[in-house]
Amino acid sequence: MSSGQGSKFWGVVLTLGLTTAALVFLIATMEGSRVMTNFMPVFGMIAGAGIFYAILRGPIGKAIAKMLEGQSMPDEQLVIRVENLEDRLAESGMDQLRMAELEERLDFAERLLSQREPVAALKKPEH
Repeated sequence: MSSGQGSKFWGVVLTLGLTTAALVFLIATMEGSRVMTNFMPVFGMIAGAGIFYAILRGPIGKAIAKMLEGQSMPDEQLVIRVENLEDRLAESGMDQLRMAELEERLDFAERLLSQREPVAALKKPEH
């Protein structure tokens, strides 16, 4: 199962679980209010429905909707960070090329220096 399918699966499970819990609460409240003369269960039912509505319309509901859709909009900051990383990677590649060129130049200079005669072996010019 891929990541997108897993997210959809858990989104559906979460949505069904919340819906089932809300329906069980609603049925239990209605059954309790038939026998009781107290109206507190009805107020509890209204409060529970309001909380359930707020949860589904709030950030949690939006997150569940995104999971069910399976497509997420790229975050602008994430896009900027990825672009910065790509730029740094390109610069790193250029730095590696420069380093390789410097190593070649250093090798060439070492070869030239090793071919020269020692300074002590050079004759002083006679006047």
